[in-house]
Amino acid sequence: MRNDRGFTLIELIVSFSIFIVLITLTTATFAQTLKTQQIVGGLSASMNEVSFVTEQMAREMRTGTDFKNIAGEETIQFTNAASELVNYKKVNNGVNDGIARCVGTCETNQEYQPLTSPEVKINVLKFILMGNGRDDGAPRITIVTAVAGPKDININLETTVSARNIDNET
Repeated sequence: MRNDRGFTLIELIVSFSIFIVLITLTTATFAQTLKTQQIVGGLSASMNEVSFVTEQMAREMRTGTDFKNIAGEETIQFTNAASELVNYKKVNNGVNDGIARCVGTCETNQEYQPLTSPEVKINVLKFILMGNGRDDGAPRITIVTAVAGPKDININLETTVSARNIDNET
């Protein structure tokens, strides 16, 4: 007479093997999801910071005059509403590879104050100046930014600012 009250050793080994495979797949999927979430969270934080800095630059540029590109399209110089000579550019001063601002005539990167944190890596910062604000209407400045993320991910941000051309003549 056969005893049918339990599982055989083979049945237990097979069921444990299937259970281990399922747990391994689930754990690997969960770990990959956490890594992806960290990457997306980091990129999101970087883009929020760059958007904030871009908006800060745009506010100052809207009331600026006498716009000039310096060193191609990598630096923009203008006079702000407080009659200060302002420069924005991408700098790498040993601490930060990001966006920086300098007031006055700026000779070296060390004179620029970083606007982005060291965790934010800027690959591209260009200022495309259209119009001179005299004959062809208010100048327009397009700010092109590329933020570097992990695994060679670059996120591009582009915004155009129109400087206000307000004449004080009455």
